[in-house]
Amino acid sequence: MLTVYLLIYTPILLFVVAFLMETYLSVVRLFASNRRGSGYVDATWEVTNTLLVFGVVMLLMLFTKSIDVIAAAIFVPTMLAAVGLIARAACYLHIFYVKDTHRIGLVDWVFSGLHLATALLLVTTVLEATRVLITKHPVANTQFVPYFLPGLAFVLLICLVPLVRLYRSKTS
Repeated sequence: MLTVYLLIYTPILLFVVAFLMETYLSVVRLFASNRRGSGYVDATWEVTNTLLVFGVVMLLMLFTKSIDVIAAAIFVPTMLAAVGLIARAACYLHIFYVKDTHRIGLVDWVFSGLHLATALLLVTTVLEATRVLITKHPVANTQFVPYFLPGLAFVLLICLVPLVRLYRSKTS
């Protein structure tokens, strides 16, 4: 059962850490002298979303018999997080592709606020899924675990290398 939890939680926890780092950088951007840089967002969105999708797919594939119970528990925070991500994407497009000034405005603050709100909602989603796994004791479908483990290793390798390089350069 430990392997099942590793397949689910390793990418999801890495996603949460990376998203929190991205959130931190979005707040720092409000007070930095060079406010135009969007590189951290450009690079991390695809990588962190890959981690999130892998973790969610593992959750659903490994607990196929309990999808209804898990979905009921995580529906509201997940949908609110999705709305936050969509609104954040709209702000991102405005800030980095439409806006022609480097001044911080309302949209910049909304962008950072949406990072914070979405991060909290995504953490809530993970905690709710964990609560279901701990309290309801769903039975895992382990037949595909030997195939998913190399997939996890591959996903981690292709995601961690660019994230480490990016965050090292953006925070030092």
